Amino acid sequence: RRARDLNDAKERSAGEEVARVLVPKVITITAKAGTEGRLFGSVTSADVVDAIAAQAGIELDRRKLHLAEPIKTLGTHEVPARLHPEVEFVITVEVVAS
Repeated sequence: RRARDLNDAKERSAGEEVARVLVPKVITITAKAGTEGRLFGSVTSADVVDAIAAQAGIELDRRKLHLAEPIKTLGTHEVPARLHPEVEFVITVEVVAS
């Protein structure tokens, strides 16, 4: 039980550190888009995780991001993340045309 509590505290503090780094950042993703600002294809949570790794150097599990549906338009989007039951935050993602 004590080991589980220590592990839980470690995961929570690691999640809080990731949140502290990512919350002020804007993650930029480049995608092909049409004239109306609609994307050819979409941006998924896997794409967001790859962009976070490239731009912030933080490896996340895509299942920790709670993207209701893939992003299909240019602009700024908010992606909720839950790294621990007590650590929830929003990642700001900006999708720009390539």
